Amino acid sequence: MNILIVEPPAVSKFGNQRIFGGNGSGKSNFRKPPLDLMMISGYLRKQGYDNTLYDANCSGRTIDNVKAVIKKISPDVIFFSTSTSTIYKDMLVAEVAKEINPSTITVAIGTHVMALPTETFELSDALDVIIYSGEWEQSSLNIIENFSSLEDAKGIYLRKSSGQITKTAPVSEIQDIDKLGFPSHDKLEKQLYGDPTSHRFPKTMVMGQKACINSCSFCCQPAFFGAPSLRKRSVKHVIEELEWVCQLGFKEVMFNDATLTADADWVNRLLKAMIEKDIDLTWNCSTRADCVNPQVLELMKKAGCHTIAIGMESTDPVILENIRKNVTPQQVKDAVSMIRKSGMNTIVFCVIGFPGETKETIKRTISFLKDLDTTFITLGIAVPAPGTEFYKYIEENGYLTTKDFSLYDPMKKPVFNYPDLSSAEMAYYSAYGLRNFYLRPTYIFKRLKSIRSIGDLYGYFINFIGFLRRYVIKNNG
Repeated sequence: MNILIVEPPAVSKFGNQRIFGGNGSGKSNFRKPPLDLMMISGYLRKQGYDNTLYDANCSGRTIDNVKAVIKKISPDVIFFSTSTSTIYKDMLVAEVAKEINPSTITVAIGTHVMALPTETFELSDALDVIIYSGEWEQSSLNIIENFSSLEDAKGIYLRKSSGQITKTAPVSEIQDIDKLGFPSHDKLEKQLYGDPTSHRFPKTMVMGQKACINSCSFCCQPAFFGAPSLRKRSVKHVIEELEWVCQLGFKEVMFNDATLTADADWVNRLLKAMIEKDIDLTWNCSTRADCVNPQVLELMKKAGCHTIAIGMESTDPVILENIRKNVTPQQVKDAVSMIRKSGMNTIVFCVIGFPGETKETIKRTISFLKDLDTTFITLGIAVPAPGTEFYKYIEENGYLTTKDFSLYDPMKKPVFNYPDLSSAEMAYYSAYGLRNFYLRPTYIFKRLKSIRSIGDLYGYFINFIGFLRRYVIKNNG
């Protein structure tokens, strides 16, 4: 059987986010490998079904390139990823597949299609299957193993030959996720991947845990992947993957765990094993402000970590309660201070537009960020992702301004208005806050002092010019 797994072409200059419910246009040269598809690819191969993995997104290739690959491989089944803001263009993968061979089975993967299966099927007659289970690897295997009788494949929506849409039985959650094997790092064009925070290249992504310990109302983890919960791979299994990644020539990884340090015992054992085994990788990760301490940070630094991202979202207690963030600005401030003292960089994620937002709450968050000793910040615009509680809140209260999903992008104007805060005002304050943080002379001086190489200088210059174009020239012109 010929199996093709496709990350569809980008619809924006710097690519698009689709991984595990990611959404939106890239705002700088962040090019992440399609880890969710790599995990499907690796699991299918482990079960005896080799496949072709094709990333048209980060490679900058077009739908015509995808078409050429389909002609060459002649797949029996095509799996392709989707996101909310790219859904209309993503469906072209199914269209060209059917154009070449009407008998090819087309399978859409992603949180958008899980949330809106009927609407997605209505977009194109070329789509045969949607995976609705959060166990994407197992559902993909079910499709392959029941290829001649897809009604027996658990975890999917299926369009029958009559046109009727049917939902098959659910998939059981896999508790021992070591059984999933390793993502297909060896199928990547590894020169494609990296980002401005990287210290070395090439870079790939690994994930030691599934789901998350929290259940933020705006996030896809509780909506689709079983949060709050945590399923962990064994430390031995993660170390074996990291050793393989090194053998393949990768120099850096991003841990895609929602909260790498959620389980103190597990992460301590992992970090000590990385140090013992002398794993030659630099890396970055995400965690929560209430899940770090000086001891674990010391181990992280020794094990090769250089950057830690933390979500704060807002400084307003009402907003934080509304979104169930369960972390305070003071905890974020303390965590950033600890991380910086440990010799690592920080990224603090903030978002404008969650329930309870006003001009005053935005200004207070911006002011807090300017006084925070963080290396980087984000100040994106809230996007109501279908299937999340936040989307339901925005829709039920009549705040949505459009259901054109191509506009559901944090790099574009918000797709909703509040009674006392307009879409235009949210967009203005996002750009305003970023300018106020990144264009401070003291910040620029610190960044220049931190440059370690000509490569660093070049990357900083390119991203700084891009920043000026997006948030200074564009907003003034």
